[in-house]
Amino acid sequence: MAKDGEAMMKKSAFKKPGTRVPKFKTHAEEEKYWLSHDFDEAMEASGDQVVYEPQATRRARAHVYRVRLDDEEMAKLQALAKRRGVTASVILRELVRAARAHP
Repeated sequence: MAKDGEAMMKKSAFKKPGTRVPKFKTHAEEEKYWLSHDFDEAMEASGDQVVYEPQATRRARAHVYRVRLDDEEMAKLQALAKRRGVTASVILRELVRAARAHP
């Protein structure tokens, strides 16, 4: 934490290319990590103009599976997705991948 009247020094978020983001045990730990890093320097250094392309990273899925959820289950899924800033389908795919990784 910064002392009163002093600016908090932030680490550059991109010291080395290919640096991995650590695994976080809690939401608070993750928030502290991201608030302690600065992305401005890295973005300015790249010099590339960034243009928003809607759904540019979205790829079509080959399989669709319908899941029936009650109101409480759907509310929990939507709350989790909203908290993470992703869609509900992303959360479900992550659950399937996690189950596959830890049979």
